[in-house]
Amino acid sequence: MMDFLSDVFEFEVDPEQDLVINDGLNLKLIELPEDEKENFKSLGIKFAFKLKEKEQIQEIKSKYNFFLYRKSDQKISEEIASESEDEKSLSIKDIDGRIWQFDVETMQ
Repeated sequence: MMDFLSDVFEFEVDPEQDLVINDGLNLKLIELPEDEKENFKSLGIKFAFKLKEKEQIQEIKSKYNFFLYRKSDQKISEEIASESEDEKSLSIKDIDGRIWQFDVETMQ
Protein backbone atom coordinates (compact mmCIF):
# COMPACT_ATOMS: atom_id res chain seq x y z
CA MET A 1 0.00 0.00 0.00
CA MET A 2 2.86 2.38 0.75
CA ASP A 3 4.29 1.74 -2.74
CA PHE A 4 0.84 2.43 -4.19
CA LEU A 5 0.54 5.76 -2.36
CA SER A 6 4.07 6.75 -3.29
CA ASP A 7 4.00 5.75 -6.97
CA VAL A 8 0.44 6.69 -7.89
CA PHE A 9 -0.17 9.71 -5.64
CA GLU A 10 3.42 10.90 -5.17
CA PHE A 11 3.27 10.82 -1.38
CA GLU A 12 6.54 10.80 0.50
CA VAL A 13 6.91 7.53 2.37
CA ASP A 14 8.81 6.81 5.58
CA PRO A 15 8.80 3.00 5.71
CA GLU A 16 10.55 2.85 9.07
CA GLN A 17 7.77 4.77 10.83
CA ASP A 18 5.00 3.69 8.41
CA LEU A 19 4.19 7.32 7.61
CA VAL A 20 2.82 8.70 4.36
CA ILE A 21 3.22 12.45 3.88
CA ASN A 22 1.94 14.94 1.30
CA ASP A 23 2.14 18.64 2.16
CA GLY A 24 0.10 19.05 5.38
CA LEU A 25 -1.48 15.58 5.20
CA ASN A 26 0.15 12.85 7.27
CA LEU A 27 -1.14 9.29 7.34
CA LYS A 28 0.11 6.54 9.62
CA LEU A 29 -0.42 3.04 8.33
CA ILE A 30 -0.92 0.20 10.76
CA GLU A 31 -1.21 -3.49 10.04
CA LEU A 32 -3.89 -5.43 11.85
CA PRO A 33 -3.08 -8.72 13.52
CA GLU A 34 -3.77 -11.72 11.26
CA ASP A 35 -6.90 -12.76 13.22
CA GLU A 36 -8.50 -9.32 12.66
CA LYS A 37 -7.75 -9.01 8.93
CA GLU A 38 -10.75 -11.00 7.70
CA ASN A 39 -13.16 -8.84 9.74
CA PHE A 40 -11.44 -5.72 8.43
CA LYS A 41 -11.90 -6.78 4.79
CA SER A 42 -15.57 -7.53 5.33
CA LEU A 43 -16.19 -3.91 6.32
CA GLY A 44 -15.92 -2.91 2.65
CA ILE A 45 -13.33 -0.14 3.07
CA LYS A 46 -13.49 2.45 0.31
CA PHE A 47 -11.46 5.61 -0.17
CA ALA A 48 -13.35 8.28 -2.11
CA PHE A 49 -11.72 11.29 -3.75
CA LYS A 50 -13.26 14.27 -5.52
CA LEU A 51 -11.22 15.70 -8.38
CA LYS A 52 -11.58 19.10 -10.01
CA GLU A 53 -10.78 18.12 -13.61
CA LYS A 54 -11.27 14.97 -15.64
CA GLU A 55 -7.66 15.18 -16.83
CA GLN A 56 -6.70 14.16 -13.29
CA ILE A 57 -8.43 10.80 -13.88
CA GLN A 58 -6.16 10.14 -16.86
CA GLU A 59 -3.10 11.20 -14.84
CA ILE A 60 -4.00 8.81 -12.00
CA LYS A 61 -4.68 6.02 -14.48
CA SER A 62 -1.30 6.58 -16.20
CA LYS A 63 0.58 6.57 -12.89
CA TYR A 64 -1.32 3.49 -11.77
CA ASN A 65 -0.51 1.61 -14.98
CA PHE A 66 3.16 2.55 -14.59
CA PHE A 67 2.99 1.29 -10.99
CA LEU A 68 1.64 -2.06 -12.24
CA TYR A 69 4.34 -2.19 -14.91
CA ARG A 70 7.09 -1.60 -12.32
CA LYS A 71 5.65 -4.33 -10.10
CA SER A 72 5.16 -6.81 -12.96
CA ASP A 73 7.83 -9.12 -11.53
CA GLN A 74 5.75 -9.51 -8.37
CA LYS A 75 2.41 -11.24 -8.07
CA ILE A 76 -0.05 -8.47 -7.24
CA SER A 77 -3.79 -8.54 -7.61
CA GLU A 78 -4.54 -4.86 -7.99
CA GLU A 79 -6.81 -3.88 -10.84
CA ILE A 80 -8.90 -1.13 -12.32
CA ALA A 81 -12.33 -2.16 -11.08
CA SER A 82 -14.37 0.24 -13.21
CA GLU A 83 -14.06 3.27 -15.39
CA SER A 84 -16.80 5.48 -16.79
CA GLU A 85 -17.02 6.07 -20.54
CA ASP A 86 -16.93 9.86 -20.10
CA GLU A 87 -13.71 9.54 -18.02
CA LYS A 88 -15.28 11.24 -14.99
CA SER A 89 -14.99 8.25 -12.68
CA LEU A 90 -12.36 5.63 -11.89
CA SER A 91 -12.28 2.80 -9.34
CA ILE A 92 -9.15 0.87 -8.45
CA LYS A 93 -9.15 -2.24 -6.27
CA ASP A 94 -5.87 -2.63 -4.38
CA ILE A 95 -4.14 -5.81 -3.32
CA ASP A 96 -6.08 -5.91 -0.02
CA GLY A 97 -9.46 -5.49 -1.72
CA ARG A 98 -9.98 -1.82 -0.82
CA ILE A 99 -11.66 0.35 -3.44
CA TRP A 100 -10.11 3.69 -4.38
CA GLN A 101 -12.88 5.73 -6.05
CA PHE A 102 -12.12 8.92 -8.00
CA ASP A 103 -14.93 11.15 -9.27
CA VAL A 104 -14.72 14.46 -11.05
CA GLU A 105 -16.71 17.02 -9.10
CA THR A 106 -19.43 18.47 -11.31
CA MET A 107 -20.15 22.17 -11.13
CA GLN A 108 -23.85 22.98 -10.99
